[in-house]
Amino acid sequence: MAFNKVIVSSGHLTDRPGRAIPRFPQEKTGLVRKAMLHQLTAWQIMAGDLAVCGGARGSDILFAELCADRGAEVWLFISLDEDDFLQQSVRLPDTDWELRFHALRNCPGVKTFMPEQQSLTQAKAHSPFASANIRIVDAGKKQAPFPDRLYALLVWDEQPAGDGPGGTADFVARVRRTGAHIAIINPTKLKETLP
Repeated sequence: MAFNKVIVSSGHLTDRPGRAIPRFPQEKTGLVRKAMLHQLTAWQIMAGDLAVCGGARGSDILFAELCADRGAEVWLFISLDEDDFLQQSVRLPDTDWELRFHALRNCPGVKTFMPEQQSLTQAKAHSPFASANIRIVDAGKKQAPFPDRLYALLVWDEQPAGDGPGGTADFVARVRRTGAHIAIINPTKLKETLP
């Protein structure tokens, strides 16, 4: 299938309780969702478009839900086997992220790609999270009909180091090299200003 536009996304997980330096506090979920919806509307993401992300709690799930609601096809590149992924990247006490992850995977138009479907060469050369970032960016470049139809929506605190290889800063560096249209939502700076 040929897509009209392709949008890739990466971003921070919502913070675990007690995180020393907040990046995406759980209480900012509504503001991030509103900012993402505003950007998806500006880019006119809809049926006929492809949305690609990693499927983790926080920005990935918000992005995938919003794109699916708008009729876009959604591809989730999961970085670990499902049990490990749920434990490391989805579950958070007293939240509904795991329920939302399973609901998302059962939505029509959502496809999930597990790590066993990934290149063995990539798996040996990179962390599983960096491998997922590579797969997402590569899928975006390959599926975009023209270079100017590739978009990237990033939920990022704009710190260069982050939590290491495979994090959002790593994704940002990779996607910038594609020439994609990029929008950054920084949860640490968001205030109730969008309509």
